[in-house]
Amino acid sequence: MLVTAPAAATVTTGPGRARLPSPTTPRALPHGGRKALVWGGSRGGPSRERAATSIAALGSTRPAARVPLRSIPRGRSGRRRPRPIAPTRASAAEPSSASVPEPAVPGVYATSEENDEHFKSQRSELERLAPLREALLRCDGDLKMKTEVVDADPTVRAFVASNGPVARVLSNIGSEDSYLLKCAVAAGQVHVLENVSTQDPMTIANVIDPLVRTLRNVETFYDMLGGVVGYQFAALELIHEQFGGPPPSFMSAVATDGDEVEAPRAVTETIDMHRPLGPDLREDGGAFAARAAMWGLEELPRLAEVYPLGGAGDRLGLVDEMTGESLPAAFLSYNGRTLIEGLIRDLTAREWLYYKMFGHQHVTPVAVMTSAAKGNHRRISALMSQKNFFGRGENSFRLFEQPLVPVVTTRGGQWVTEGGDDLSVALKPGGHGAIWKLMHDQGVFTWLEAKGRKGATVRQITNPMAGTDTTILALAGVGAREDKALGFASCERHLGASEGVNVLVERRSRDEGTGDVEYSYGISNVEYTVLEQHGIDDTPVDEGSDESAFPANTNVLYIGLSKIREGLLSSPRGAFPGMLVNLSKPAMADGTKGGRLETSMQNIADVLLQRSKGTPLDASRWGDLPTFVLYTLRRRITSSAKKKRNPDQSPPNLAQTPDGSFLDLVKNAADLLDRCGVSHPPPQTGTVEDYLANGPGFIFCANPAIGPLWQVTEQKIARGSIGERSEVRLEIAEIEWADVHVTGSLLVEATSPLGATRQTPSGAPTLVFDEHECGRCRLRDVKVSNAGVDWHADGTTIWSAQLTRKECCEIRLEGDGEFDAKGVTIEGDARYVVPAGWRLQLRPSRDDPGAIVERWTNLAAIPGGGPTWNWTYEGGAGGDVRLTLDARRVGHHGSSMERAEIAVAESRAAAAAAAREGRSQRAPLREKNGVGGSVGGKSKKASASREGLPAR
Repeated sequence: MLVTAPAAATVTTGPGRARLPSPTTPRALPHGGRKALVWGGSRGGPSRERAATSIAALGSTRPAARVPLRSIPRGRSGRRRPRPIAPTRASAAEPSSASVPEPAVPGVYATSEENDEHFKSQRSELERLAPLREALLRCDGDLKMKTEVVDADPTVRAFVASNGPVARVLSNIGSEDSYLLKCAVAAGQVHVLENVSTQDPMTIANVIDPLVRTLRNVETFYDMLGGVVGYQFAALELIHEQFGGPPPSFMSAVATDGDEVEAPRAVTETIDMHRPLGPDLREDGGAFAARAAMWGLEELPRLAEVYPLGGAGDRLGLVDEMTGESLPAAFLSYNGRTLIEGLIRDLTAREWLYYKMFGHQHVTPVAVMTSAAKGNHRRISALMSQKNFFGRGENSFRLFEQPLVPVVTTRGGQWVTEGGDDLSVALKPGGHGAIWKLMHDQGVFTWLEAKGRKGATVRQITNPMAGTDTTILALAGVGAREDKALGFASCERHLGASEGVNVLVERRSRDEGTGDVEYSYGISNVEYTVLEQHGIDDTPVDEGSDESAFPANTNVLYIGLSKIREGLLSSPRGAFPGMLVNLSKPAMADGTKGGRLETSMQNIADVLLQRSKGTPLDASRWGDLPTFVLYTLRRRITSSAKKKRNPDQSPPNLAQTPDGSFLDLVKNAADLLDRCGVSHPPPQTGTVEDYLANGPGFIFCANPAIGPLWQVTEQKIARGSIGERSEVRLEIAEIEWADVHVTGSLLVEATSPLGATRQTPSGAPTLVFDEHECGRCRLRDVKVSNAGVDWHADGTTIWSAQLTRKECCEIRLEGDGEFDAKGVTIEGDARYVVPAGWRLQLRPSRDDPGAIVERWTNLAAIPGGGPTWNWTYEGGAGGDVRLTLDARRVGHHGSSMERAEIAVAESRAAAAAAAREGRSQRAPLREKNGVGGSVGGKSKKASASREGLPAR
């Protein structure tokens, strides 16, 4: 692998809680018909006894000082003293730098008194929950045993004894439902079950259903942590840590089979975080990128796609215009189509490239994680059904739903109730890190394995840029070729950006009992919300630069399916990667802060490590880790559209907005057109305000199937120009563009850009790739001139392609229709529609300068039928793809489709008569050797022969 060494950046951590804990070793035990995972004590994590004492040993009295969560200024790198990992009382804080003021008592509130109050309430609850959680874990999923444990809890006994409205129905509902409600009580949420407005048992039995469903999902998903009680305990420990509490113990091992547990040993860890090494797609003029992309293309039949679509998309403010309901991010209309359609379009383009190169169509299976937030699962399912599963077949998709989890506050872990509904709880998605365990629990890994898939690429819905050029294919190519477990697509990161960073973690662990030392290495991710907790200062890569020392995590990943599954089964850190609770916002009307337990999918990397006993791994071998990073230009891999731009902000901020993402799309188009030799204006002229007011310098959008590799596109599109404020949209795959000059608007659309849609035996329409049934267009030495887009028309939203056009040239090809224009100027509002089975040629008139002659050909009536030309692909050395245009000369049947139909009918009648008389006759063509005049000597001005177009 080509390994480059970006600018050095290293952060070293020692004592305190800024760490990436080591995974532990699992034991598999039966659990409800499947395997539950229980972790035994090991040097990599605390044992059962340690879990019990990590809270209890501190006692109910707060230590004299709590270690604040901060990053001591240290320039480009720094070191904290080694951190002892052993049951101990919290140590006093290190002296803080004078330049970093800290509150007297750590926490998330403004006053020490408020922080102290919340700290005490958290400590009390954790001490109460710790033994309960451990007892539930020892039940190994047995409902009867778990119920006995919960029934013995004093809080539950008191609740049942109160004989309140909900308590009275517990004996009349199912045993599992009763157990789940008692778990909520045991987790300290009596206030939720007391929030009822009726005493009627029948009514209560009905209104508890939504809460029970939520609790069942939490109990099932977080079974490894102890179900509902384990969720509460883990969230509360993470909250408590931010108030100066000890490191969380929820990753500890819990013995459940009565075996003796080895006494915990003191382990000291020192962690260095380096800027990762990895190949860069920009190096060597893109030579490595071409090779890696070809590896990825060859691997396509063994690859899958994984889309985490479970996010609520709150920041986009999407609303269903008909119902007023909130919409998930996947429904954002970006550049004329929903974000999920854009992802599928990119994938289909790669499959088309494989088909053109190797002659076979492969339908990639797609696993989609949805959620119940904003009706996400229901809406995504309905959209896919409405779109006929994008012509891919329903069995090529597997949807699985992410559970919603309660919002936990800093006030003793109290859950937030929502609205005035009975037993209502505020719920949020638990983060995209849920994806791996859900894929295991719901059989998605098994489904992909049955389809022969070994790896997959992962894309987030709000990033429409990741399919650009070689990026996705190269990422998959490196990962598959080198049998990697996980790969990150990374790029430069702006200082202060709200995005995580990729780091190379070098961990040194010393067993203080034996003196043994182990080093472990891996590429990982640190979320931007916890950079300081991990000792990372957001410093520039070079003095005066606005680029961060560490690269950006883009959430575009390659995964080795079997290795990811092994990783998630290895420890709780793998099953629930990157757990955190974000306390940045109030969760209640009185200002009390809170958050839900979130996980991060990319932090599965923290269990995919390479280890070295005794001696550190030489830096020359850092490229051989199970994890890797691949670099490219930022706008080639990420430009998210995840939040609505604030129109009142001055100066405007385009970061992570659809407006900014579309500008990056145009900048990428400019880079592509430069390779094609097509001149164009700058994407942005003037300030950001000018762009928002007037739009980009031009628009060029093309179906990715034209490439998707730019080296393919530049062989189909060559030379020409796009004028100031002009627009070109090419919704087609088979096109030849040579010396085309556009001033105004040019729209080319093929209704069947990749082949025919056919009915399966079940009646479902399915796209079948067929290069003989595609619409195709040839534009050679053509000028298009019209008034184009009205950039200031009412209702204009440029990034979503909501445009009004004063005039445009529109070419629509139905089925396998062909359009061929050469040496002509098309002026004004013009529309050409070519039906399936027909070819339309435009040629300049010999007799009337400026006029255009139309020539129509019935493709079925020419020898050999259609198509009349085709691009053939051939692989070359070093990942090159060479294209050849194979064309044959054909004549035409008439100057209009009507005349051509008459000519073909007459020819067929004559041929039939000749056959009856024993003679043979060929259908007459009006053109010889591809050159000729118009039928009957008639010609038409360009603007006079087409339908007038209304403003669009």
